[in-house]
Amino acid sequence: MDTVSETRINFISENSRIEGEIRLDHLTRVHGTLVGTVHCQKGSMLILGESAVVEGDIHADTLIVDGYVRGNIDATKKVSISSSGRVIGNISAPDIDIQFGAHLEGSTRMSEPDAPRTPTH
Repeated sequence: MDTVSETRINFISENSRIEGEIRLDHLTRVHGTLVGTVHCQKGSMLILGESAVVEGDIHADTLIVDGYVRGNIDATKKVSISSSGRVIGNISAPDIDIQFGAHLEGSTRMSEPDAPRTPTH
């Protein structure tokens, strides 16, 4: 990933709530709530802090889950669920890291790196 400059970081703070079809780019840190489908641009990284809640599907390159996700995850590079992370949904990614203590209720599928994403409607 390229060097991240301060102007290329998105931050969604705790107690914030965003609903709808959400499009993110570069590096995004979420500590609030996202409701709807989350699309991250190619080359971006999404970090869900411990207080983050996502209710909807996530399409990303790299995703780090320290919070809660209720929805399916489709990543072209990596999904990492920390010991505080909770995912209820299916995960598809070429690299999946689930740390001891993490909660996953769903299935995982190891996909080819940079495989084209399935279009969502």
